[in-house]
Amino acid sequence: MTDPRISGTHQDSRRATAWRAVMEGSLAALAVYVFAGGGEAALISVLHPTELELTWVSDVVLAVAFGIAVYLWRSLRATRHELTTLERAELVLETQFSLAEDMQRRLLPAVPSPRDGIEWAATLIPAGRIGGDFYDFVERSPGVWLTLVADVSGKGVPAAMALGVLRSTFRRLSRDPLDPSALVTVMSTALYSEWEGAPYVTCLVAEIDTRARRITYANCGHPPGMLVRSNEEILLSAGGPPIGLLPTAAFEQDVVALRSGDVCLFVTDGITEALEASPEPALAVATMSARTERASAANICQAVMTRALAGLGPAGVDDWEDDRTVVVIRAGES
Repeated sequence: MTDPRISGTHQDSRRATAWRAVMEGSLAALAVYVFAGGGEAALISVLHPTELELTWVSDVVLAVAFGIAVYLWRSLRATRHELTTLERAELVLETQFSLAEDMQRRLLPAVPSPRDGIEWAATLIPAGRIGGDFYDFVERSPGVWLTLVADVSGKGVPAAMALGVLRSTFRRLSRDPLDPSALVTVMSTALYSEWEGAPYVTCLVAEIDTRARRITYANCGHPPGMLVRSNEEILLSAGGPPIGLLPTAAFEQDVVALRSGDVCLFVTDGITEALEASPEPALAVATMSARTERASAANICQAVMTRALAGLGPAGVDDWEDDRTVVVIRAGES
């Protein structure tokens, strides 16, 4: 089925091409007329021809003008054909990017509904139309959610294509009774067999048990998650290397308990790098946002993202851009 937006864009392109052809033809005719008239007047003023010679001069000028007109017509036709070809190629590319952008957006899941006093929020803003950041939520059993926050190495179309493989692998393995360290071990082996280390994925996989109020996680070369408590910050850094980077790799996991009022933040390096030049460390900024906005996971998520979007990025790096992702888990009263 043809997308009506694409069909409308194609019709607009055809109208623009037709209008340009009319304008080019009119300008060519005007140029030939001016050249013929000017050339004939110049020859007459120089040669002072007789009446017979004047006829000859007019014929010569007319023949030259006709030749120029034919040349201009063929040149304009070739140019118009080339422009049409380029426009069609651009339209195809634009269509492919639009479809890829829409498909990537559809890969992102709905945020889990609040349960057992646990509240969720997530936001992702790509640097371009398509990117390499991703998050996912899979409910393994009632109240037990497997969460993935990932960043595929590289940018653009290759990274976006890798996301489909990453998502399907994660969802397939999430059905097995694997804890986070075992799951990322199997994922890493599977992705390496597909990609042989290029690309690879930094990620954090966490199993959140809302009833037991417990987070079991494995961090694979990813910026540490952070558990914000009233008087402390706990970094979630236990794990191993990026998945898919090495043919074999070992991963650790750790368990942290959730208390009422705790806020857990998972981010990609687009957040931490955006805030590198900030006078305050990135994690301190996130902590401050969590403590001042703790009434809502969505507000915390938005506060962190707003600070990151205003960040300048790493010092000394011009025109820095990267995908930015924030996932927030807040524990309220049980």
